Amino acid sequence: MTRACVATFAVALLVAGHVQAAPDELGAALAQLSQGRVVTRSLSLADVGVREPLVLQAPDAIRELYLPVPANLPISDATLQVDGGYMRADGGRTTMLVSLDGAPVLARGFTQFQGDAAASLGVDGGPRPTGFVRLGLQWSSIINDTICTDQTAIGNVLRIAPTSRLTYRFDPAAVKDLRTAWSALPTAPTVALSANKVGAPAYDVSWRTIALLQAENKRPAVRAWPVVGDTVDLTGVSVPKALQAAPAFAALAAGGQRKLANPAEVGAFVLLASRSAFAPDIVVADDALRGSLKASLDALRAQVAAVSTSGAEAFDQWRAQTWAPITEPLAAGEVRLAHLPGQVVIVTGDVGGVAALAAAWRPIDASNQIVVHQLEGAPHAYGDKVALALLGGEPRTMEVLGRATWDASFDLSTVSGQGKLPGEVVLDVAAAPSASVSGQVASVYFNGMLIGSELLKQDGRVQRITARIPRYALGASNLLRVLFQRPPEDGCRARLQGYPVAVLPSSHVTLETASLDPDFTGMVARFASQANVIVPTAYLGDAAATLPRVARLANAAGIAPTRSQLTAVADNEAAAPKDTFLAIDVPLRDETGRAVLSKDRLTLTTASDKLLADVSGLTNLGIVQVAKAGSATGVVYRTVGPVAPVLPATLRLSRGDVAVVASDGIARVFDTLHPGEVLPSDVDRPRLTKSFWSWAGPGIVVVVFLILLGVAGYARRRRQSKS
Repeated sequence: MTRACVATFAVALLVAGHVQAAPDELGAALAQLSQGRVVTRSLSLADVGVREPLVLQAPDAIRELYLPVPANLPISDATLQVDGGYMRADGGRTTMLVSLDGAPVLARGFTQFQGDAAASLGVDGGPRPTGFVRLGLQWSSIINDTICTDQTAIGNVLRIAPTSRLTYRFDPAAVKDLRTAWSALPTAPTVALSANKVGAPAYDVSWRTIALLQAENKRPAVRAWPVVGDTVDLTGVSVPKALQAAPAFAALAAGGQRKLANPAEVGAFVLLASRSAFAPDIVVADDALRGSLKASLDALRAQVAAVSTSGAEAFDQWRAQTWAPITEPLAAGEVRLAHLPGQVVIVTGDVGGVAALAAAWRPIDASNQIVVHQLEGAPHAYGDKVALALLGGEPRTMEVLGRATWDASFDLSTVSGQGKLPGEVVLDVAAAPSASVSGQVASVYFNGMLIGSELLKQDGRVQRITARIPRYALGASNLLRVLFQRPPEDGCRARLQGYPVAVLPSSHVTLETASLDPDFTGMVARFASQANVIVPTAYLGDAAATLPRVARLANAAGIAPTRSQLTAVADNEAAAPKDTFLAIDVPLRDETGRAVLSKDRLTLTTASDKLLADVSGLTNLGIVQVAKAGSATGVVYRTVGPVAPVLPATLRLSRGDVAVVASDGIARVFDTLHPGEVLPSDVDRPRLTKSFWSWAGPGIVVVVFLILLGVAGYARRRRQSKS
């Protein structure tokens, strides 16, 4: 192109209202899209699962919370906003102590009867290998300095609101590997697909990825890759003046709502995605997405080349460095990292790659590109014992003044497998001697249920505490919490200091062969090995709406995304599963279940065919039940009414065999297998077995011995008669 042509073209651009840029300015503007950009994150306690206010009671209470940040990555401008209030109806001295990563950073006393306890704190920006900021909250109340005075004060409490939040910034260009990129995901990450209608392979990858995100308290949103004709929101999007020399960029500079008119505008919008509502965090790349992206970038390059040859060269170089991880085909089992302008993106394309993103294998993802050839289950789920240290329960020593808690949280899929489920919690603890004459108590809770409690010996030696896990307490996500508590002192003694208690690395969970009852708990045992997730083909045509539902149901039922398969059946065609399954809005061949749904009418019967309910007019609900299709047993979900409920993050299926689900959670659970919904005791079962063999075992041995003697005598007599 001659200079005269360039000048003529520049005049035309000015007449059209576009901004002319020097060739070097256009190339520099492209490079600057990826430079000097920082990402701001803000997460509340509600985002990490604390959805109810934390209430710390007198005389002493300690709570520790873990707020996720990018692992091994510096953060900047980090602040912690604590929202809360206090009540001091019983008087005395009350103190709130806040610590970060074990170091006290704020101590505040209160003198009014009630008031605001809000505080704003700066947070150190150093990298944290664990990927968490440890927030400690301690509340102390002293009614009277006289030692003999009862310090109990039910009216002295500290209340921490779920709106308390940590805000920080980080440089996405500093993210160099996949495990750090996963830890840097926002609480509501965007999963980008090629379109709202996708093929079965892309749908399969997507639901598994979303299930992994949901299991970690994320709220993923599904977005289709923009195409010509889409109306996009450009609020807050600023287009550098140098880029406005290209008509596509100039068209987006006006902001507001814009209907993408051509492929070049699609390419320009994608390049500015980090500044818009469409900012992908995970991309499920298939041929359709790669083709669409290549076409839009080619069209945009043509516009840039019309302005400047050197600008087109800069565009080609920038495109190869930035977009190649998405536009280049993935190998089988590959997952890679892409650095788009102002953001970091995880790119995956098949089921094998998703397996590497599971929590059990994620620590080895210390690269920006890996290829999975084979990964089976969890790396520690093939023995009869799993250390609690592998399940998030860090062995450590705690100072216990009044009470202290130690916990571990884990997905059932990380410990289940080969037909086995957690059977017992085995805790090895050591408590130092103290001057207290009253016993110190360790109480073990599993998913909020007390499963064991024991007095500590306080001699500094290892003490083993064993607690059986009831089957009905198991869930897809589980929380083990140990509460160490010292009762109030009697008599007149000096106020005691805290005493150390250690949870040792030998603490573990034992696995045992699971029962296979036809209820939700029994299905957890079945799903521990494998599952077939069955959806109608119509779901593939509305991926944005249906993918979160499929992932939520799979997590609620206890299905491991890495140990399952997807089957899409034609609309109105009855599926015929051969093994354990989760069927979602799909008719089944030879289906038998306790809940029968016909349009808006629900009929529910017991195992003895007694009618429990016959109701019509239901709408906007979901029915989940354990049912059979031929000889296969599985979980069936069906939508009641024209609009499916938005399944909440709190959805859990852990007891019963029929559940009615609404948008605010489980409306009602039915247990049609047990009269009165009284579950059999897990504690009694092994005792009954042991008792039977204790009295029947010797008798059976004697009978077998006598039978063998009789057979031998009969054979001997026959030989003698023949001779």
